[in-house]
Amino acid sequence: MDATTYVPVGNPTEVGLLKFLQDADIPVHLLIQQKLGRIKTLSPFSSFKKRSATVVQNPNRPGTITVYLKGAPEIVLDMCSSIQSANGIVQLSPDLAEEIRKEVDAMASKPLRVISFAYFEMEEDQWNVQFEEAGKDFEQALDEQSIQFTFIGAFGLKD
Repeated sequence: MDATTYVPVGNPTEVGLLKFLQDADIPVHLLIQQKLGRIKTLSPFSSFKKRSATVVQNPNRPGTITVYLKGAPEIVLDMCSSIQSANGIVQLSPDLAEEIRKEVDAMASKPLRVISFAYFEMEEDQWNVQFEEAGKDFEQALDEQSIQFTFIGAFGLKD
C-alpha cells in the first residue's frame, strides 16, 4: 500500500470485495488506514459458524463501537432485527426477510457465492462494561444471537 494504491492480496473473497470497491472508486487504502489500531476484537470466519465479525472503534464517531458481521446469508439474516433501507433503518419483518432469501437464492442459482453483511453500533462505555469489565465473551454473545444487527445487504461473487 502506498499513498494512493492498495493491491489486495490474501483470501480470494476479501480480494474480490476490495477490488470491487476500488473499481467503484472507493478509497480502500484510506479506509484501511482509518481502521488500523482501532480493532477491539475479532471473531474469525469458521466453516462451522459460517460468519466472521470485527469490532472496531468507529473512526468517524468517537466513543462508538461498530461491530461488522459478514457471512452466509442464512446466518447473517437470522442475526438481524432491522435493515438499512433507502428510508433509513427499518424493522426486518418476516416478509422482508423472505424476499431477501429469495433474492439470495436467485443469486446462488447463477451460480454466485453470496455473502451478506450487517452491523451493530453501541457506545464504547457500554462495550467496556458489557464485554471488558463484566468479562462477557463476545464470541458467546454472537453464538447466542444476543446482539441484534442491522442487515446491510448481500453480495454475489463469481468464483
